[in-house]
Amino acid sequence: MEQERLAALHEYQLRDTPPEAELRAVLRIAATVAGVASASLNLLDATRQYQLVRLGGAPIDCAREDSMCAVQFDARVFAHVPDAPQDPRYAANPWVNGALGRVRFYASAPLITPEGHALGTLCVFDEAPHELTGEQIAHLTDLAGIVIAFFERRRQARTMGALAIAARAKQQWTDALLETVDAAVIACDVNFRVTLWNRSAREWHGRSGEGDPLPVDIAARFGLFEPDGRTPVPDDELPLQVALRDGVVLTGREMVIRRPIGDPVRVRVNASPLRGPENEIVGAVLAQVDVTAEHTRRSLIEEAREHLAAANTELERSNADLTNFAAAVSHDLIAPLAAVGGFLELLAFEGYEQAAGGSAEVVRMRDVIDGLLADALTARSSGSASGRR
Repeated sequence: MEQERLAALHEYQLRDTPPEAELRAVLRIAATVAGVASASLNLLDATRQYQLVRLGGAPIDCAREDSMCAVQFDARVFAHVPDAPQDPRYAANPWVNGALGRVRFYASAPLITPEGHALGTLCVFDEAPHELTGEQIAHLTDLAGIVIAFFERRRQARTMGALAIAARAKQQWTDALLETVDAAVIACDVNFRVTLWNRSAREWHGRSGEGDPLPVDIAARFGLFEPDGRTPVPDDELPLQVALRDGVVLTGREMVIRRPIGDPVRVRVNASPLRGPENEIVGAVLAQVDVTAEHTRRSLIEEAREHLAAANTELERSNADLTNFAAAVSHDLIAPLAAVGGFLELLAFEGYEQAAGGSAEVVRMRDVIDGLLADALTARSSGSASGRR
């Protein structure tokens, strides 16, 4: 519990900031309410008491064990001591016996945070005996609450300031990212008014859509065309409009942007609705990514495929011609060779020795023709298989 209290005291960062005029005003009111000349705001940490502000003298710090406020501090109740030297709890205290002061009248209201942590006290005191009425005690308790409210306001202002700094830093980082990314990012509110239009969007469209009138003739104003590059995109089919109107996420929509300066850009568009805390649509955002090079690669691949298909068709035709040629060779050459071979065999039978050598050459010629025919058939088979692959 004490550790949590000390953490709360540290969180308010009271000791490191100069006292405000408002705190001095509270002390003057407290002294007036109590009918005394001296008042102070005291903070108590683990070992010491620090007078944050004091009325009627310079602030004095002391050990916590010497503090009058520490005597009843843990009870977190209003302390009312009309004559301290006569009170055995305070008679030997340094603030009473002359070591630090000669206090006789003493009263303090605890400073308790909304979370229930006691930070210190609003203290009024005097060197003469004095007694408070119930109304005075109530007023002093109220003033202690005002002091805590002041502490809370300062803490919240500091927190909000830190959040604002963090938000500005985050916004600067986001803006820098959006301005450097090579994709167009556009956002609008529920009325289709543009709220974000980054560098790439300005470059591709040649302008910013911020401050534009109602969403009509958008394709004409921003050069938006279908993938054919000629047909304008209808207003009701624009991804940002569809996401905002229908509350759906669109991906992969291709368009062509005709830039005022430079070649057209082919983009792939993704769009999504933006939703509020109650899941209501509060706007929409889209991103346009340049796919011109990708489209060019796809076109080249398709063109190469077409060329390959044509080459395969031509190869199959050539193979057919080769087969036909081989058949013709087989018929037109082999048949006469067979006749020549027959005549040579008859001559050899009649005793012409040279005819035997001619018959051998006919056989060799027949083998050559058979080899050429086999090679042609093999080439046709290989070409057909290649075409199928």
